[in-house]
Amino acid sequence: MNLSSSFSPHNDVLNASPTTDPEKLSLIEELKRRGRACVTTGQYPHGRDLYGKAIEVLTDLSSESNSAKRDLSILHSNRALCHLQMNKPSDCYDDATSATCFDPTYLKGFWRLGQACMALKKTQEAVDAYTAALELEEGNKALKKELIKAKKQLVKDQEEAEKKAEEEKEKEKDATVVRKPSTVSTASTASPSTSVVSNTSGSTTNANTTEKCAASNADFTKSDHVRGYKVVNGKKTSFFHHEQTEEEKRLIGDIAPKRIDPATSNPTPSSKTQEKDVSVWNKAGTWEEKDVTDWAIQSVTDKVMETQYDLPDGSPDPNASVVVTNITKLISSKKTLGTAHASVAKVRGKKKYIFEFTICVHWEVTLGSGDKCDGKMTFYDVDGTHEIGEGYDVSDYCLDGDSGAQADAKFLMERFVRDGGFRTAVEKKLDEWIQLFRDTY
Repeated sequence: MNLSSSFSPHNDVLNASPTTDPEKLSLIEELKRRGRACVTTGQYPHGRDLYGKAIEVLTDLSSESNSAKRDLSILHSNRALCHLQMNKPSDCYDDATSATCFDPTYLKGFWRLGQACMALKKTQEAVDAYTAALELEEGNKALKKELIKAKKQLVKDQEEAEKKAEEEKEKEKDATVVRKPSTVSTASTASPSTSVVSNTSGSTTNANTTEKCAASNADFTKSDHVRGYKVVNGKKTSFFHHEQTEEEKRLIGDIAPKRIDPATSNPTPSSKTQEKDVSVWNKAGTWEEKDVTDWAIQSVTDKVMETQYDLPDGSPDPNASVVVTNITKLISSKKTLGTAHASVAKVRGKKKYIFEFTICVHWEVTLGSGDKCDGKMTFYDVDGTHEIGEGYDVSDYCLDGDSGAQADAKFLMERFVRDGGFRTAVEKKLDEWIQLFRDTY
C-alpha cells in the first residue's frame, strides 16, 4: 500500500520495498527517526505515514519475539498520537487499542487510549485506561490529573443521562392525549387525483419527447445549441474544446505516460560508497537527518550543571544559594527505556533542529545558617517546538529527606527554587543550550 503523497519529502522511504531482513530492519530505523522528527516539529500527517510504513514492514518480518511486539506497541502508540493531533479520535482509538494488545506493560499505549476515549466521549473506557496506566506507574502525577478529569466527566455524563431520562418520561406523560381517528374516506377522491396526475405526466413526457425529436443521423437535438456543443473532425464535442495544431504538438513534445521499471523505482540500500552522514534511503535528497543525541546529552548536562542562584537581598535569607548537584532521566532513546533524542534534519535544503528531552534536576540549597537542604524537580517536554524565553513546565518537585532545616525553609524553597529564581536560572541555561545547538550545527 502506498502511503505517500506525490509531494511528500519522505517518498524515498515510503515507496521502498526491501527484500532481505537486514534491509527491512534498516528501513524501520530510518522510518522511526523520521517519524519522531515529524512529531517533534508538528508534521503529524507525515508522521502518521512514516509510522504506518514502519508497522507494515515490521509486521512483514513475522517476528513473534517480545522485542518485536514492544516495537509494534510503540509504533501504534506513536501513530495514535498523530491521529489524535489530526482530530481523528476513531483512528487514534484503534491504534491505541493495538498498542495495549501488543504490549500490556507499555504505559503510553493506555495513555493514548484514555485520550482517544475522552475525545470519543467513551468516558468509562477512559477511566479504565487511565487506571490501567497508573497501575504501571503509580507515582505519575500527570496521569493522576487525567484520571481525575475523566472521573469528573463521568459523573457529569451520568447526571446528564439521568436528566435526559427524566425529560423523556415527561414527554411520554404529555403525549397521552387520545386522538380520534378520522372517519373521512379518501379512497373515492384519491382515484381521480391519481388519474389526473397520470394523464398530466403522460402528456408532459410526450411533449418532451417531441421537443427532442430529430432525425436519427442528425448531430444535434434542438437544445444542444444552448448547452454549447460543436462538431470537430466529424465528432460532437464541447464548445470550449481545442484541437492542437501540428506546431503546438511539436513544441509540447511527447507527453504520453511511460512505464517505469520497478527495479529502478524502488529505492533499497545501495552497496556503493555513500557520502558521510547521508542516508542510503535518501535518493531524492528531500530529507536528511544526522543524529547528535550523544553530543546533546553531554552538552545539555554540562550547561545545566553550571546553574547557580543566590537569593536576592530582599529575601528572607539573602545569604542562601542554590546549585545543581546532579542530572538524571537524560537517557538516550537508543538505550532501553531512554527517551532523549537530538538530530539535525535537512528538508528540501532547510535545516530543522529536532530534540526531545526529559530532565530531572537535583539541587542543593545552602542556607545562611550553614544548613543544607536538597531536592529535585523535573522539566518535561524540552523539545524543538519550544521558543527561547517561553519557560518550561515543571513537575515532580520534592524535597529529599525530612530534616528540621528543610521543614523550616519549605516556603523559602517553594518561592525561590520551584516557582522562580533558581528555576528561572535553569530555564535560562536550557535556552542557552538551544542557541548552542543551533550555532554548533
